[in-house]
Amino acid sequence: MKKFAAIFPGQGTQFVGMISSLYIKYKIIRETFDSASEILKYNLWNIIQNGPLKKLNITYYTQPAILTTSIAIYRLWLQKNNILPEIVTGYSLGEYAAMVCSDIISFIDAIRIVQYRGKLMHEISSNLNDFHINGYYMQTIIGLKKKK
Repeated sequence: MKKFAAIFPGQGTQFVGMISSLYIKYKIIRETFDSASEILKYNLWNIIQNGPLKKLNITYYTQPAILTTSIAIYRLWLQKNNILPEIVTGYSLGEYAAMVCSDIISFIDAIRIVQYRGKLMHEISSNLNDFHINGYYMQTIIGLKKKK
């Protein structure tokens, strides 16, 4: 049997309507989103499906959305294939999904952590949005087009 790795994405991979065909077809996807929504105290699936994109792109919502999507797809993979990856890794936010899939932290804890992480990232970038302030801050760039 070949070895494989599970690699989880960071923020910036989100879009309105993502994984809708899997949600309709597989109960495990729906159950994962239901669990996340219960923990978050808002309907995460509704935001992913209906947006608006501006809301989905706010880190407070984006972070739990990407984490939940990653975990849901991973759970579906396990259910269908019953094969564990040799290695799990993730880029930035994806590290949290990798930790959940490695049983280092629980899904509940990961959702709470990334929700808080997203809240802090949003607050920091919003407060430093005045470009006259010196200091360091981050900003997510989504949809950058290459000039021809």
